[in-house]
Amino acid sequence: MRAELHLNRVLYKIPPFAMKALYRQIAVVEQEQFQVRIFEGRVVQTNPKFIAERSNAEVRIHPTLKEALDDAESEFKQSIASEKWEPYDPALPPF
Repeated sequence: MRAELHLNRVLYKIPPFAMKALYRQIAVVEQEQFQVRIFEGRVVQTNPKFIAERSNAEVRIHPTLKEALDDAESEFKQSIASEKWEPYDPALPPF
């Protein structure tokens, strides 16, 4: 099964008393259907295969790419607004 990665949005935060950032990734992956996959970790994942197979990800299924992209964008905005996450730009590290 080939997984195609359509979107990989990354946010970060530095928890109190932590030395390393925590990253939240919101990805849209196409397999048999379109999936929005949401997961957190201490490292930004860029490998599409790893993102598509991440076992501890929250997964939401959508019938179309547009619906999946809209859901991912909504989740990204909600994460910034309610959970105090910041958009991550690899060119400007958060430290």
